[in-house]
Amino acid sequence: MSQQINLLLPELRPRFDWLGLPVVVGAAIAGIVLLTLLIQYQSFRENHLKGQAAAIEGQFLNLQQQAQLLGHTVANRKPNASLPLEIAAARAGVAQRREVLDYVAQGTGESAGIYSGLLQGFANQAGDGVWLVGFSLAPNALEIKGRLLDPAILTRYIDRLNGEPAFAGRRFAALEMKGVDPSALPVAQGKIAPPSRYTEFVLRSEAASVGAKP
Repeated sequence: MSQQINLLLPELRPRFDWLGLPVVVGAAIAGIVLLTLLIQYQSFRENHLKGQAAAIEGQFLNLQQQAQLLGHTVANRKPNASLPLEIAAARAGVAQRREVLDYVAQGTGESAGIYSGLLQGFANQAGDGVWLVGFSLAPNALEIKGRLLDPAILTRYIDRLNGEPAFAGRRFAALEMKGVDPSALPVAQGKIAPPSRYTEFVLRSEAASVGAKP
């Protein structure tokens, strides 16, 4: 009968020394590497944040300069004295056109055709040097307001209107003429200045006399 005997004592077995020089040196090297990486990361992050801060500061300065420039522009801008007059004229023109549209919309059959024909008649006689700025249409009377570059052509324009088939049975006559010098009037910024001088006129139609020239 055989029996195994352990002749190796536990005290004689090799032990791992955690405080040995190789272990301490390796741990120190690993710590130094880790610390170096951490320092580099913090440096990169700091530089990145500094770059963002510089960009934001530049944008802020740019916006501040734009705000100052806008403030100076607004402070130096003079109010347009003619703007209320232009608004009033535009509203009057809209009201006149709405009146014409109402007349046409309310008319049926023959009356609607009459108003359409009158408007077409004015369009047929449009010419250089004459432009209309307002008109009033009614079944028994017409009144138009316009401007002329040369007042001498008003007579020819009236003759053309009286010869227009759309105005048959009506005779136009001048009610008012007034010369206007635009150089004495304010001109809105960005608008084209009117001619050096023009004439405003008002014409009204009346029933043609029996035997009068058509």
